[in-house]
Amino acid sequence: MHHVQVGEVDSKTVLKGRRFEILVSGIGFNLDEATDIGKGIFHKDQEAFENIKDLISAFQMGPRTGNPVFSVAYTDKIFGSLKKECPSGDISGLTSVRETAKYPVVSGEIIKIIGYCLEK
Repeated sequence: MHHVQVGEVDSKTVLKGRRFEILVSGIGFNLDEATDIGKGIFHKDQEAFENIKDLISAFQMGPRTGNPVFSVAYTDKIFGSLKKECPSGDISGLTSVRETAKYPVVSGEIIKIIGYCLEK
């Protein structure tokens, strides 16, 4: 576990509310693996691949639990999805988990939000 934050949990909402799950995904990219593959294919351009890697890495961001992503905007949908799942706004017991499906060079970065909605 990398990070935990505990706040107030309304037990009434968790016990009597409807459970929901939201999934949001993005693509991560491992520049070190991509550079190694490029160097293996194009032996003459070793330095060029390092320079390209350094340039691209300046634009990547992301937590340390998976590969960095080029844009964190894929998580912007979460607030709208929460409002859609629970129009009343009475939400409690939120848990978020970031999962990574790892492949060579790329990864699927998935954020799963689990919560409970008390409908009016």
